[in-house]
Amino acid sequence: MIVEAGHCGGMGAFGIQADFDSGEDSAELVVIGRYRTARLAHESGLTVLAAGFHYWVYPVDEVYVLVVPREIGETMRREVEIGELRNRFWPPPSLDLPSPTTSKGPTIAFIVVLAFLFYGQNANALLEELGMNSSEGVLVDGEWWRLLTAITLHADIGHLAGNVLGISIFAYLCCRYMGSGLAWLAILLVAGLSNLTNVIIHAGEAYRSLGASTAVFGALGLLTGFPLGAYLRTREPIVNRDWLIPFFGGCILFAWMGGGEFPTDVAGHFWAFIYGLAVATVTAWSALHAKISAIQQKGLLATAFLLLAIGWTWALGGL
Repeated sequence: MIVEAGHCGGMGAFGIQADFDSGEDSAELVVIGRYRTARLAHESGLTVLAAGFHYWVYPVDEVYVLVVPREIGETMRREVEIGELRNRFWPPPSLDLPSPTTSKGPTIAFIVVLAFLFYGQNANALLEELGMNSSEGVLVDGEWWRLLTAITLHADIGHLAGNVLGISIFAYLCCRYMGSGLAWLAILLVAGLSNLTNVIIHAGEAYRSLGASTAVFGALGLLTGFPLGAYLRTREPIVNRDWLIPFFGGCILFAWMGGGEFPTDVAGHFWAFIYGLAVATVTAWSALHAKISAIQQKGLLATAFLLLAIGWTWALGGL
């Protein structure tokens, strides 16, 4: 007869069947743990092996029991419990990333668009006038496209180079977390929303702005908020460092890169960062990124670039 020395909980989704051949009288064995799978039982059995003793695993009533010789039963039960407590948060929960690798194509394509339009600005100064963000243009004349077209315009080569560097890093990493389609659509919408917030705040003033910095800081906000949302979803204490470091790292980067003197659009950077933070937190908390198929990601990516194309089509209608 096998008696039970104690109970150790275990969790798992799959396991391996183990053959039971103890070579001992069952009356000399005691149960020190019950598990849903044989694999989990054997993982706990490693603690017994590490102590220099034998153990056995076999199925009983749709669970798997871990048994050891009676004389070490109580000691091994406590050791197994301690081992499970130490490893209860390992491995850490997955962020459910859409894919193990991410194409650089969309990020490169956006950079090419920025370079092409910068060349167009130098060839025709009217392009900047038609596309830059403007409180009067948006609120008075209803030229909504300026919220998006302004993202693709730059004041000079230094302005362009700085934003290209930020896009190359932050936007690409957003694609890694969220998938290219969802990431780029979120970046453009966050940047556009930031531009809209600015024109509303400056209603009645001759406010103007341009540049992809709202997209850069929107992407930084998305990166900062994503681990925070993952933490809120899992509530696993051991991953505190996995969200605290990106969160505070993003805040420090924002403080370092987002400020400046006139004519730097500090308010635009701030709103883009805050909106990106909120969007990414909700996305990761709901695991939305993990529910979007590869085809849907392509559709979202096409939608993002289509919005830019439509915006410029409307803007160029004024030529």
